[in-house]
Amino acid sequence: MEAGREGQVFTYANPEGLPINPGDLVEVRLQGRRQAGLVVACSGCLPTELEGKTILPVVRLLQAAAVEPAWQGLIAAVATQCHTSLFRTLRSALPSGWLGQRPQRGGAGRRVQVVVRTDESVPELRARQQALLEYLEAHAGRQLLRDLVQAGYGHRLIAGLETLQLIRRETVTLPRATPVPPGPQDPQPALPGASPSLTPAQAEAVAAVAAAPPCQALLLWGVTGAGKTEVYLQAAARELARGNSVLILAPEIGLIPQLLDRCRARFGSRVIESHSGLGEGQRVASWRRCLEAGERGEALLAVGTRSAIFLPLARLGLIVLDEEHDSSYKQDSPMPCYHAREVARLRATHSGARVLLGSATPSLDTWLRCQGPKADTHLLRLPERIGQRPLPPVRVVDMRMELAEGHRRLLSRALIGRLEHLRERGEQAVILVPRRGYRTFLSCRSCGAVVHCPHCDVALTVHRQDSGREWLRCHWCDHRQDPGQRCGACGSSAFKPFGAGTQRVMEQLADELAELRLLRFDHDTTRGRDGHRRLLERFAAGEADVLVGTQMLAKGMDLPRVTLAAVLAADSLLHRPDLRAGEHSLQLLLQLAGRAGRGERPGEVLVQTYTPEHPVIRHLVDGRYERFLEEEAKLRQQGGLVPFSRACLLRLAGPTATTTATAATALVEMVRGPLELAGWWVIGPAPAPVARVAGRSRWQVLLHGPASPDAPWTNDGLGLPLPPEASLRRILPQGVSLTIDPDPLEL
Repeated sequence: MEAGREGQVFTYANPEGLPINPGDLVEVRLQGRRQAGLVVACSGCLPTELEGKTILPVVRLLQAAAVEPAWQGLIAAVATQCHTSLFRTLRSALPSGWLGQRPQRGGAGRRVQVVVRTDESVPELRARQQALLEYLEAHAGRQLLRDLVQAGYGHRLIAGLETLQLIRRETVTLPRATPVPPGPQDPQPALPGASPSLTPAQAEAVAAVAAAPPCQALLLWGVTGAGKTEVYLQAAARELARGNSVLILAPEIGLIPQLLDRCRARFGSRVIESHSGLGEGQRVASWRRCLEAGERGEALLAVGTRSAIFLPLARLGLIVLDEEHDSSYKQDSPMPCYHAREVARLRATHSGARVLLGSATPSLDTWLRCQGPKADTHLLRLPERIGQRPLPPVRVVDMRMELAEGHRRLLSRALIGRLEHLRERGEQAVILVPRRGYRTFLSCRSCGAVVHCPHCDVALTVHRQDSGREWLRCHWCDHRQDPGQRCGACGSSAFKPFGAGTQRVMEQLADELAELRLLRFDHDTTRGRDGHRRLLERFAAGEADVLVGTQMLAKGMDLPRVTLAAVLAADSLLHRPDLRAGEHSLQLLLQLAGRAGRGERPGEVLVQTYTPEHPVIRHLVDGRYERFLEEEAKLRQQGGLVPFSRACLLRLAGPTATTTATAATALVEMVRGPLELAGWWVIGPAPAPVARVAGRSRWQVLLHGPASPDAPWTNDGLGLPLPPEASLRRILPQGVSLTIDPDPLEL
C-alpha cells in the first residue's frame, strides 16, 4: 500500500492479508504516531529501492471504499490536467484534517448511538442538559452521536449526562438502504417546501436538463432576475426523485446563506453545506455525511463553494455552477491550480452527471463551447425577468464634466440627487466601490513618495476607526503600522491620502446625506461565522437605506427594494493590465446592474467614470452582452490569444530576488528546448507584477502555445510539454517554491 504526506509517497506492508484496495481508509504508523491514511495504490511486489529495508505494516482497515472508484479517477484526471502529483491533488480535495484525524473505532456501517435511560430518577439539571434530554425524547429516545454533535450538543455535555447515568452509548450497525428505482414518469418527491409555478422559458429549461444525456453540459443563460435559481431547484428535485445526489456551487461565501435557505426550505434535511466559512470539524462532518449517505443509498443535495466540487457524493446526477463566469471558481495557489468549472466537466465524465452552468454574463470560454459543429455544451436561454419586469437603464456620469463645472467631490451631483429621495420613497440602493479601506494610498506632498508595505511591493491602504484614528494596512500580507509623522524619503511631514475606499465613501455619504442609514459590506465587515448572512439580513429587513460594498456586492443577491445600483471609480476596473480585463469588468458591471429593479418598482443604474467612451461602458449601456462576446472572440482569434491558444504560468517565490531570479533562469534553460520544439513561446523570466509579497521575492515565466486542434476554444491542460513537477522542483534551490498554473486567468 502507498500513502503520501507533504508530497512524499510511503509504502506499507499488508502481512495479514487485509482486504485493502485503493480508496480505503486505513490506520498506519508514521513517525511514531498512529494516523489515518487513504490508500492510493496497491502492488504485489516491493519497489526495487525498498528491497532489504524494514517496511511497517498497516495497523488495520478503518473504512472500506472511503471514496468511490469514479472519485479516484477524477483525482487522477485533475492531477494530470493541473500538472501536479496525485498526492498534492488529494490533499487539496480532502477536507483539512481528514488524513490527520485520530482513527475511529468500528467498521463500516457501525455507529455509536446515544439512548435515554428512563429507569433512573432525574436529578436537578442545567438548562443545556435538560434540553439534550428533551431533544432525545423528541427523537424516540435515541439518536446517532454524530447527529447530536451536528445539532450543537457537545461531547462534554453528553459525557456529563452519561456520568449521571441518564443516557448511555451503544454501538449499532446501520442497515444499507436500497434506492428505489424511479418510475416511468419520474415523479417529484415529497418535499417540505412548495415549488412555485414556472414561466414557459423556465419550464423548457427544466425539461431540457432532465432530458439531457449523461455527461452533457448545459449553459443556462438568463438575464438577472429571470429565475435561474428556481430552474436549479426544480432540476435538483427531479434528480433527488430518481435517487441521485445533486451538487450546487456558488462562487462566494456571501452567496451561500441565501442559497442554503432556499434549498433547505425545499428539501429539508437532505441539504448539507461545505465551504471555507465552516470549521474544520464541520467540513469533515459534511464529508462523512456524504460517505454514509452513499452506504445507505441516500440522495443528498450539497451546497458549497469551489472546493465542494470534490465532495464524495455517490450517484451524482447533477452539478450546478451558479455564476459560472466568476473568477472565484479558479484556484491560483496552492497547487493544483484548478478551475471548478473544468473539474465539474471532468467529474461528469467519471460519474455520468450532467453539468448545468448558469449565468447572466457567461464567460467567453463557455459561450464558445456552445458554438459551431464541435459544440459540446447545449445553450438554454431565459431572455426575460420574472413578471416581464424591464432591465434597469444605465446612466453614465462623465466625471470630467463634473470636474470642469467645479464639482470636485467623490459623489457626483446625479448620484446625490438620486439618493436624496431614496428614504422617503421606501427604496434602497447599493453602491459598488472597487477598494475597501479609507484611502487607497498615502503619499508625501513634498517628494511624491508613496508609503509601501515593508514586506510587499504594494502601497499600504489607509484605514480609519470610528474614533478617527488611522492606520496603514497591507491587503496582501496583512502588515499594519501607524501612518508615521515624517516621510522616510525626504523627512517631510506633509502627507496626503489619495483615492477612496469603502470607509471613505461611507464618510462622504454621511456628510452629504445625513438622513440616510448606511451599512458597509466588504471583507472587513463580514468576517466570522455567518458574517455575510447577518449583514444582508439587516439590509433586507430595512435597517439601512444604502449598502456600500466591494465586488461581492454584485453577485447573486436578491433584494426586491433595491431600485438604484451605482458604481464609483469604474475606471479602476476598466484599465487593469490583463487580457480578460474587459470581459471581467463588463460581467461585474452587468451583474451589479442586475441588483436593481428586481421587485415591483423599476430600477436604475448609475456609473461614474472618466472614460465614458470605453468599449465596456458602451456595451454596458446598450446591454448587448452577446455582441461584446462576438467582438471579443474575433479580436482574440486574430491575435492568437486564449482561448484560441494556450497559456501556462510558472510562478517562483524565494527568500531573495537574486536567489529567485537565478532559479527562474535555470528553470527556463531546462524547459525552453522541449517547449520550442512543440511550438511554444517562453516569455521571461521576469519579476511578477507584485514582485514581493510577505518578504518573498516573486518571479514568473509565461508559456504560450497552440491550442488543441480538436477543440480550439478549450484549454484542457493536457499535453503540456513540460517535465513532471518533481523534476522541475529538483533543480530549484532550497527555499524556492514553484507553482504551475496551466490555465491562468490573470497574469
